[in-house]
Amino acid sequence: MHRQVKQLIILSVFALVCMGVGMGLSYRWVAQAQEEMPVMVAGKGMEGLPPIAEVAEKLNPTVVSILNTSFVKNRSRGENDSPFSDDFFNWFFGPQRPGSRRPLEDEQRIQAGGSGVLISPDGEILTNYHVIEGIKGGESSIEVKISSGRTFKARVLGRDKELDIALIKIDAKHLPFAKLGNSDAMRVGEWVVAIGNPLGLDHTVTQGIISAKGRQISGPGLESFLQTDAAINRGNSGGPLLNLKGEVIGINTAIRPDGQNIGFAVPVDKISLVLKDLRSGRPVSRGYLGVGTKDLDNAFQDSLGIQEGAVVSEVVRGGPGDKAGIKRLDVITAVDGTRITNGEDLVGAISSHRAGDSVKITVFREGKTRELKAVLGDREKMVKVEAEEEGNEEEAPRNSPQDGRTVDLERAYGFSVEGLTPVNRHQFGISADWQGVVVTSVVPRAAAQEAGLRVGFVITAVGTRDIEGLQDFYQEMKKAGGKKPILILVRSPRSNAQATLAIPPR
Repeated sequence: MHRQVKQLIILSVFALVCMGVGMGLSYRWVAQAQEEMPVMVAGKGMEGLPPIAEVAEKLNPTVVSILNTSFVKNRSRGENDSPFSDDFFNWFFGPQRPGSRRPLEDEQRIQAGGSGVLISPDGEILTNYHVIEGIKGGESSIEVKISSGRTFKARVLGRDKELDIALIKIDAKHLPFAKLGNSDAMRVGEWVVAIGNPLGLDHTVTQGIISAKGRQISGPGLESFLQTDAAINRGNSGGPLLNLKGEVIGINTAIRPDGQNIGFAVPVDKISLVLKDLRSGRPVSRGYLGVGTKDLDNAFQDSLGIQEGAVVSEVVRGGPGDKAGIKRLDVITAVDGTRITNGEDLVGAISSHRAGDSVKITVFREGKTRELKAVLGDREKMVKVEAEEEGNEEEAPRNSPQDGRTVDLERAYGFSVEGLTPVNRHQFGISADWQGVVVTSVVPRAAAQEAGLRVGFVITAVGTRDIEGLQDFYQEMKKAGGKKPILILVRSPRSNAQATLAIPPR
């Protein structure tokens, strides 16, 4: 009996020891697994292919073919001159139809095609502005063919050239139509379907993914395209980009001709903001602040002491921003509490409001945050208020040897300047009423050149101080000491454009 009890005790102790060792090893393995697990994507929903066939079957009837017939007055030209020398329209609309060229007539008829999508049962159609505008300035007539093969004359309800969107209407009832979705909710990598009429091939369906969001392809402005690798070709313009629910999340607009499967669509969320104006036929009302901006690069961050926002590089005199108290070199960090990280964010935030709206602008100035109130103007009616020309000849420039220069400008920042004189004004085409200093050389590959500084530019301000001549300029240079980035306002005699540049020391 005692022997059995002794064996039981030994076995129990052995079991406890094994359990302890096992728990210790298990804890170690779990800890290591938690620390070293690779980034994974959950497999939920990946057991099947995307329902592209279902999207194509249900949404194809909502896509229409658009024929734009433009009547252009013939210009005087030689016998061999071609009216189709501009490939722009061929690229967006597809090839010109045979017989559209009639050079002997006083009025030339040009036909080109595009796509559109029905968004209401009574015949409202979204398409691109460039699909329905008069080709080469001619008067246009729009014809729409729906999926059943029936054709209708269309009238233009509204157009937004800046967004490249138009709303047209045909007289029909009980038509299949697509629902507008939420483009902001789309994530990069999600499946999309494009339907249109490329190269005259009606109701062509292609598929791909959202490759990127917020793309700009022609410089600053309202552009914030969805990029997709779904095949888009000439004639697809105006057709829908759809999510897998069959909702319109964009209107296909442009492609990169030098690439493959690089297409762009106007996000439907931007279209929704102006749809009421388009339906009413009123000009699109879009807010306008009247400031130019630059993104914060390292030089601006070091100079202004802030890491995020949009640097105000120019304030239109008399504009909404000027009236609100916004100053050059302010950094706009929020609009109505919405965070602003760059100039694109600012354009989007302001243009989402209507003219006449009051907005709260948060700016960072000289180490402090300020709240300003601005009443927005109308972007469509933006007119830069120009200063009145005095018409008087400039007095002798303040350009003496005793101009206060203490900084070797070329060595410190990679460029040199001189005071304005009648000679260099004539040389660079500088107006007689401009004040400042003119850039006479820029060191190749220096940061100044990379920032955009060019010979002939006139520096009219350093920091927030206006510059009248060399003495003012070198006083500001002395403060920088050749060791800190300088912020300069430059003006181009050729284009009269202004820009604020951040020049770091070499």
